[in-house]
Amino acid sequence: MFKNLNIFRPIIAILILFIPLYPKFPLTSVDGTYVAIRIDDIVIAISILIWLIHQIIHKFPVFKVKITKLFLVYFAAIITSFVTAFLVYQSDPTNILILHLMRRFEYISLFFIAINSVKSFKDVQFSYIFLLISTSLVSAYGYGQKYLHLPVISTMNSEFSKGQLLQMNVWTRINSTFAGHYDLAAFLSVALIIIGVVFIISKNKLTKIVSLLVWIAAYPIFTYTASRVSTFAFIGGICFTLFALRKYFWTIPFIVLIAFSIFNSKDLNQRLLATIPSLKNQITKNTTVSTPTIAPTPTSVVAITTPKPSIKPTIPTPTIVRHKPTETYPTVDADAGVARSGEIRFNVEWPRAINAYKKNIITGSGLGSITLATDNDFLRLLGESGILGFITFMVINLFFVLKTIPLIFKKEKTNNSKISILFLGCLMTTMANAIFIDVFEASKTAYLFWIMMGIYYQLLTLPNDKK
Repeated sequence: MFKNLNIFRPIIAILILFIPLYPKFPLTSVDGTYVAIRIDDIVIAISILIWLIHQIIHKFPVFKVKITKLFLVYFAAIITSFVTAFLVYQSDPTNILILHLMRRFEYISLFFIAINSVKSFKDVQFSYIFLLISTSLVSAYGYGQKYLHLPVISTMNSEFSKGQLLQMNVWTRINSTFAGHYDLAAFLSVALIIIGVVFIISKNKLTKIVSLLVWIAAYPIFTYTASRVSTFAFIGGICFTLFALRKYFWTIPFIVLIAFSIFNSKDLNQRLLATIPSLKNQITKNTTVSTPTIAPTPTSVVAITTPKPSIKPTIPTPTIVRHKPTETYPTVDADAGVARSGEIRFNVEWPRAINAYKKNIITGSGLGSITLATDNDFLRLLGESGILGFITFMVINLFFVLKTIPLIFKKEKTNNSKISILFLGCLMTTMANAIFIDVFEASKTAYLFWIMMGIYYQLLTLPNDKK
């Protein structure tokens, strides 16, 4: 009766729902950082435990999976980085180094759980249903933040990360259930590509209708984040995918819609217009901006600024911080905001990562050694794990590119090949986001990325489905 039961299928479905929807309430903090242990860590730990029991019972079939060897090489690289940081540089306390190492294992473990969840194309369709549900609820909560002043849970600085519930009167760059608007934008840039392309290629009328409705509901939330990098990543990803699937006509309405939304989103419009002068100023600027002592805070939030904690912070009972009805708000200066964003990256975070890389180009300075934010995951890879960590990580992603490109040139495409090409577009979108957002470090985006990649891998290995 239970011989063909796939226990990992509902586990992945639950994770696709839970990870985007559960706000980042802390359970307990970690000494020396404002990273906290949360319920999602417990849920994922239980999932990993179930997976490990399954592996033991079946004599570790994971080692028969071809791509496992690439991951083992990557794990060896980051463990080497950890050992070097611990024995030589002592760049961070031991518990912090272990925390960041274990986080990498935690994120990537979902890749292997996702592999076990997919036995046929129907399992992929099953997971898609839960993506639709989670995207719908994320969008609904986003509208609630914008129009009903629902509370925001953010981790964009040390005070917010204690579990503060923030309530805004003026809130355009919404977080929804994510920890920051950039994380939300990175998630939606991928989810919108998946949902939009499924709407186009699906032959099931109900799937097309539901996908279209969810896409229409989610896209405005994406524009409210006013994330420039995610906007361009989305444009590139959706156009690449449609061209690869030979759905050339559909690129026109998408481009028109995106252009229309950019011009009609005041915040996004202003930030895009301010970007080029800001870049020009950064290139010609000779002075160096001093390291900021506070983390960036969301637009229109009650600003609570505290330095990075050096001791274990206390997690208080969540309280709601409200604006008073008579309170006035300063006009947001888009030029100043964009300039500040560029200065933090170009003059502080990126040079810090480069200096960490120069310290040891082979193994880097240790995972987590260049603080929680770099806003460029490729420089973070180099700085923290050196050339070994960078190359081994990129080889894993290159594996998918090389496996999928031949499918693009096949005239007759199966369901497996179509969705594989779709996931290649999502991989490229994620990589584009990683240029300015730490998508492989932010827990929600990292968890969902590795789930997607696990499903992607199985699609490349399953028998073709032509239905």
